[in-house]
Amino acid sequence: MAHSVLKPALLLLGLLLAACERGQSGPAGPPPTVVSALAKGVNLSHWFTFRDEDAKAADRYQITAADLRWIAESGFGHVRIPFDPSWLLSEDGRGLHPQRLAEFRQAIEQAQAQNLLVVITLQPDSAAKQRIAQGGAALTAAARFWSSLAESLVDLPSKLLVFEALNEPEIESATQSRAVVGQLADAIRAVAPRHTIVVSGHRWSSLPELVALEPYADRNRVYSFHFYDPHNFTHQGADWGWPMWYDLAGLPYPSSPEAVTPLLKLLPQRTHPHVLHYGEERWNRRKIAGLLDQAAAYAQRHNVFVWCSEFGVFRYNAAEADRRAWLWDVRTLLEERKLGWSHWDYAGRFGLVTGEAGSRTADLQVVEALGLRPPA
Repeated sequence: MAHSVLKPALLLLGLLLAACERGQSGPAGPPPTVVSALAKGVNLSHWFTFRDEDAKAADRYQITAADLRWIAESGFGHVRIPFDPSWLLSEDGRGLHPQRLAEFRQAIEQAQAQNLLVVITLQPDSAAKQRIAQGGAALTAAARFWSSLAESLVDLPSKLLVFEALNEPEIESATQSRAVVGQLADAIRAVAPRHTIVVSGHRWSSLPELVALEPYADRNRVYSFHFYDPHNFTHQGADWGWPMWYDLAGLPYPSSPEAVTPLLKLLPQRTHPHVLHYGEERWNRRKIAGLLDQAAAYAQRHNVFVWCSEFGVFRYNAAEADRRAWLWDVRTLLEERKLGWSHWDYAGRFGLVTGEAGSRTADLQVVEALGLRPPA
């Protein structure tokens, strides 16, 4: 009798050990506390990027304890903090800068003090990403950087800290991108065995790139994608990316041929084919739902947790009501599909609030669209 009981127990132990040898963290995936916190969050953009390039950014994007308290009390469960690794490097480039690391850690701990889970996201500039993509010394250095940073933060509780291996890899090949992101994630895992790691697809980590991503063996990973469809609406007026975006203004959501016709008298001639096409595409809740169904299907097919780590609308050229309608549709459709989300962003040009640190004003249209209940 004892022998018959012992045999299944030994078999189960063997399966668990085999999973560990394959780099898996067990069959359950990310801890429930992490999944719950990732249900609703906001990006703290540019707080730890562009530190040496834009003097005004320090005031505009600085996050205070009051900001973090307001974020937590409004109902968010997490914040996502992109950071520039070059800013954290020591002057000789061989280690971490002690004072800057201390500042970065303090920021994480301030957020955690509000019971917010923190996702720290590696965000080098595009030139650095291209070097990393080639492998060799640059990729080895990036992996070594992650090892050092993760080791310096691994004592922080895993239920309140998540590592995101690389934001928007900007690598054309899905296979190559998976290998690069995988090597960075493995470097984190080697020193942080319990912390959840976020990975995403190639190029700009959009929905098609998620669908193309073959899952990793490590089960304690979250699969991320960014959602800005249609870009001609969400990025109208943007002064980066496709030059045509800068000329677009007033594109409505939902879209239809009838809704865009009045714009032809207001916008430059060169935009007209794109405006008409946008109307013919008939962007609406049903169309977006069909796209997000792909993310839900990916999560179910691979038994992984999927998180929309960025979605938002550039605030300046879209009508407030249309911006609110798009945000409402995307947010509620994500929630209906049990997909976590993080709004882009908090205080930037897609922001939930306006004004500099110490004098923030909440955008009530966005607050309502995101289903928040901020404190008085």
